[in-house]
Amino acid sequence: MNDRCYVGIDSTDDNEWIVALLGKGSVILSRPFKNTPAGLGDLVRYITEQGIKPKICLKPKSPTEFELIKFIGGIPDVEVVLMSNAGLKMHQSWLPRVMATASLPIPNSASQAHLLAYCAERVA
Repeated sequence: MNDRCYVGIDSTDDNEWIVALLGKGSVILSRPFKNTPAGLGDLVRYITEQGIKPKICLKPKSPTEFELIKFIGGIPDVEVVLMSNAGLKMHQSWLPRVMATASLPIPNSASQAHLLAYCAERVA
């Protein structure tokens, strides 16, 4: 396990969550997690099994993200970063280069989760 893992989480059109874990130059994308108490519990277990001291970046779009934060707030040593639209715009000078080098064939929500994982790594 790494000392710190960087995580991006985004919601899908099907009201599920996609997790992108960034570590040692690679990105691991999760299966979708249902937006239910059981699904959120599975999402928390997935993150805790993958790394320690997760730094998680979310871009809140609806109140469901705040329900998610209640669940992930119980992860030991977690740090949660909320990224606004303005924050993503501020990082656009480096985000496209990162995404171009990653070249993953992934759906939109996974792509957003991937971007947010890189933001988690970069935000101090």
